[in-house]
Amino acid sequence: MVDPPVRAIGVGEHVTCALLEVGEVRCWGALHLAATSQSSTPISIGLTDVVSLGVGTRHVCVARGDGSVWCWGRNSDGQLGDGTTTDLAVPTQVTGVTGIVEVVAGGAHTCARDRDGAVWCWGHPDCVGHGESTPTRRPGRVAPLPAASRLVAGDDVTCALLADDRPRCWGFNTTGLFNRRLGPVLRPIASPALAGAMTLALGSAHACVAQEDGVVYCMGDDQFGQLGDQRVPDDAICDKHTPDGVRCKWTDPYSVPTSDPEAPTRPPDVPLAQPVVIEKSFPERQGLVLAAADRTVALAAGYGRTCSITQSGAVQCWGQQYHSGNEWAHRTPHTIAGTEGAVAVAVAHEHACALMKDRSVRCWGYNRSGELGTGEWTENLVASPTATAVRW
Repeated sequence: MVDPPVRAIGVGEHVTCALLEVGEVRCWGALHLAATSQSSTPISIGLTDVVSLGVGTRHVCVARGDGSVWCWGRNSDGQLGDGTTTDLAVPTQVTGVTGIVEVVAGGAHTCARDRDGAVWCWGHPDCVGHGESTPTRRPGRVAPLPAASRLVAGDDVTCALLADDRPRCWGFNTTGLFNRRLGPVLRPIASPALAGAMTLALGSAHACVAQEDGVVYCMGDDQFGQLGDQRVPDDAICDKHTPDGVRCKWTDPYSVPTSDPEAPTRPPDVPLAQPVVIEKSFPERQGLVLAAADRTVALAAGYGRTCSITQSGAVQCWGQQYHSGNEWAHRTPHTIAGTEGAVAVAVAHEHACALMKDRSVRCWGYNRSGELGTGEWTENLVASPTATAVRW
């Protein structure tokens, strides 16, 4: 059987969806659908002529060729746009919006862009950009906002990329995009941190941006090294719940005596000593630079980690590798085997997927709900995972 060519991919909490070139959407993992709650291989959701796919934490929305929007899944804050907070197990049309050409989904909110560049959002009141923190269970227009050319959504923040100006963003003040003295940003504002942004990724509490030269700048929470700033080694244990920022503890590898056959190679002129446990605190910082070896052309972010695609087509990730259990942090870019030739990458809480140049999909990470799409329930839980092909 020949794999169907895929146009776009999206990942959420234990779910993955793919938009096929023919306009069909297929999903696998925790589907939130009435007919099937879980599947380890892709199944159709029953909609055709889909032009845009948005996968949130526990809900999914699509835009169709006729300009309509359809959503299903968790509806705790009205993110399905039907005026209620009742979960929906079948795709249901959102009323109040027309002419939609793009849809994105966050943790508990959804935003859409129409053909004129107007942006509409619904869901969690602090994430919809309507100017007031009141329940918003149906679409409302984000204003004032110039015509948008593209949308990017994180867990609790959204940014609109504009044709002739820096991106405008709104939502919770957790990513480092806004002045730290601000509370929730209820209307779109221009973020100084995004000046000159070519590619933008929004995670749960951090953001990364690639400039025209391909260098990546990250800001926000760095508990798991998701900023790629290389301040502490990979095996450090960090706790962000401290008054002074992020506190990390690790053993200094250069203090191991040379008599130890497993001792790592030490730089010259390092005095011999017994292993020393180092504990340091780091305030949250902005404008951190990730000096990638190759120019970055695409970015994606999720809870505690960031992934990029370099100009050579390799997927590199840094930050937390797993949400719980066997955790391992890479605070510098770590290449994911099996992703050579990737053109897009999507990152969720516990797994990630890449869209390849041949329009196939490869995934890695947790697989407790079948979200890797391999037809199995085996999890890819090693410090250096290998992406596995989805079985159609």
